[in-house]
Parts: sequence; C-alpha cells; structure tokens
Amino acid sequence: MNYIKDFEKYLQGRGMSKRTISAYVATLNKFNSWLLGKYEKAEVVSVTALDIADYRRYLIGLCKKPATVNLSLDVLRSFYKWAQAQQIIITNPTSGVKRVPEQQKAPKWLGRRELGIFMRAVQKYGSVRELALINLLLHTGLRISEACSLMKEDVIIKERSGLVKVREGKGGKYREVPLNITIRRILHIYMAELESKWLFAGRKIHMTTRTAERIIRKYARIADVEVTPHMLRHTFGKMLIDAGESLERVAVLMGHSDLNTTAKYTRPSMLDMEKAVEKLAWE
Repeated sequence: MNYIKDFEKYLQGRGMSKRTISAYVATLNKFNSWLLGKYEKAEVVSVTALDIADYRRYLIGLCKKPATVNLSLDVLRSFYKWAQAQQIIITNPTSGVKRVPEQQKAPKWLGRRELGIFMRAVQKYGSVRELALINLLLHTGLRISEACSLMKEDVIIKERSGLVKVREGKGGKYREVPLNITIRRILHIYMAELESKWLFAGRKIHMTTRTAERIIRKYARIADVEVTPHMLRHTFGKMLIDAGESLERVAVLMGHSDLNTTAKYTRPSMLDMEKAVEKLAWE
C-alpha cells in the first residue's frame, strides 16, 4: 500500500492548502528515500524510534538549520500519529524523539521606513487593482490565499464601518475582519467598477496566489526592499501590538488559534537587537 498517498488524502480532507500538503509529502518522500538507502527494503510504517533518531542525526549532519530539522520531525510525528489512529502501526516511533533546540526569532516584518518606501512605489506605479490587493493585505493581515479567494460579496463597506468575511481561513475557520477607513476608501474606488463576482478575478476563477506574489515581488524590486505576502501579514500583527492592542484581540483578527503564535510579535527583531548592542559600541 502507498501509505504516503493515503496520508495525503487525509490532509486534503482536513482542508490544508495545496502548498502545505506538497511540503508534507515531499518531506515524507525524502525520509522514505533515506530509509531505503539505509535498509533497501524498509517501509515507512515499519520504522522504530531509533530510525527517527538516526534521521534526526542525519539531518543535523547535513548542517540543516534546527527549524528545518524540527519541521521534518513535526511532519513525521503527524504522519505516524495518523498511522496509529488508523491502526496501521501499534506504537508511534516519534514518541520520545526530541526536537532540536532553536532560537526563537521574531518573524520578519517591515519597519516604518521600508514600509514607506515600498508603499510609495505601489502608489506611484500600481494599478487600482494592485493598490487594493496590497493595501488589503497590509490593513487586514489576511493570508495571501484568503485574499485571493474573496468574492465581491465578502466585502461590506458602509459609511462609517466595513468588514471582510474570510469564509475559509486556515483549518476551514470563518472569521470577520473590520476594515479601517484607509482600506475602505481604496476598496470603494476599486469595487465601483468591478464586474466580476471575485474581488480579484483571474483568467478562469479568482487570482492565484502565484500571481499575487508576483505583483508584490514586482514592487519590492522597484522599491529595493524585501517584501513577501507573509511579511505584510506580520507587519499588520506587529503594528497592532505596537499600538497597544491585546494579544487576544490580535489573535482573533489574524485567525490564530494559539496565543503563542500571536506572541511572536512581541519578540525583538534582529534590527531591535542590533540597535541594542550598538548602544555599547566604543566609537
């Protein structure tokens, strides 16, 4: 049996994104290749805790970053948890295998200066559609997939308020995110002449995440600033925390199910730490 294929179908049933599922499958296939290289006729469902520990040591020996090693271990842990629940295996071989210690880094977000440079480039060279997309990401913290799949009817704009309905966020969760006056004005102009049922239409259905990423990369190159869709989301979260909003409120806005995920916006960035140690310089 192709257990990895069965696990892939299970992940699809959970509503995971195609990108995440592809990453899981690729990780499992790499582990399977390593296993076959070690034993020749081994199966992924016949491994032991020693095999998992050896694979952990193998990845470390390849000088993989702790986060990369831990991601592989997390995928294996998820796979064997599923296999145990399906009674394919009796015990979970990942139990007791520890993750590699790693420094808890703050996510990458845009500082005020970089954000200003980037948004000026978008304002100067962008179309109304591109302005709407990028400002929506920045002012709502939506994931790129959430923004691309929005329908026109998901955006409610009133005179003094507005909101966007995220019908299927991460894990299939529904949430509503308020729209501030800045993004309401931009969307009002953009939507006035919008004929498609999709907020951001593509050739067949809605705009793909790849197209949206390409738009953001274009203006990042013009501005000569590193920007990704997730950095815009992180910037939204960071600005809310800096404005004094509670972790609970930010978590709800961003669709986080765990406050520990939101708490990363309270960690100092590399720039913050560079500024801190620079205070001790002798020049």
